[in-house]
Amino acid sequence: MGIEKEFNLEEGAERLKDWIATQPHLPQNIHPTLLQRYIHSTRGDLEYAKKIFVLGYTIRQNNPAIFDNRDPLSTNVMSILKSIDMVPLPTVAGCEDKFIYYRLVDCDPDRFDFNDVIKTFFIIADLRMIQPDVPMNDGGDVPIFDMNGFTLRHLTKVVLSTLRVYMRYTQEAHPVRLKAIHVINCTPFLDRVMCLVKPFMKKRVADMLHFHLPNSETIYAHLPKAALPDEYGGDQSIIKHKEDWFNRIKLHRDYINDASRWKIDETRRNNGNDLCGTLRKLEID
Repeated sequence: MGIEKEFNLEEGAERLKDWIATQPHLPQNIHPTLLQRYIHSTRGDLEYAKKIFVLGYTIRQNNPAIFDNRDPLSTNVMSILKSIDMVPLPTVAGCEDKFIYYRLVDCDPDRFDFNDVIKTFFIIADLRMIQPDVPMNDGGDVPIFDMNGFTLRHLTKVVLSTLRVYMRYTQEAHPVRLKAIHVINCTPFLDRVMCLVKPFMKKRVADMLHFHLPNSETIYAHLPKAALPDEYGGDQSIIKHKEDWFNRIKLHRDYINDASRWKIDETRRNNGNDLCGTLRKLEID
């Protein structure tokens, strides 16, 4: 990826929008803030922004089990939101990184539908990309996965084909600057979890992983204590922030349900386009 020392988000987003207009099969109704995310995440590299844009929408097109029927107020999505915390946290004073916290609330494995979990993950991720209070600065995204309550029975619920899609999109097509991944309250069977995940993980992402045992304070060496939930000594009220995101989901229901923002129209494809055609061939299930 080419990195420019200085770039203009608005100008880059406009150039990306102009290019998308030349590709009639791609969705044209892209949120302006999302266009800026592509420019920001690629540090102004327009060609790389085009590449991850096309790859992301191609992945969506090829995986309807995850990316279709995404009504955020549907029974299955609301069930996941109630049983799992997927909470983007507000910015922390003195730190430019953006933290997202994940943990089980209902630990019953029978309620853990992996396809619905990943579908819901992407609904939250898509909404997060258009929020004005998620800054496009020099910081990076730092997801925190809390393994408290996660069991071997949960692990047996993982659908490998869905895991592959999740890993492909988040590593190669998600318009964010991933900085680190923290896993807290690690379980004794962490090695089995990693055996499942590692075949789909790129080395640069594997190098970002940090594991922390229960009751450990090692995570404090990597991020401000204030970024953690209050029950771990931090300043974040997960209940409060989760309620805030429930309200955002309701507010943006039409945005998620609007197919014109997400769907490729193959009948309008320009077969002479090398980039789109190449990426279409590469995205094979």
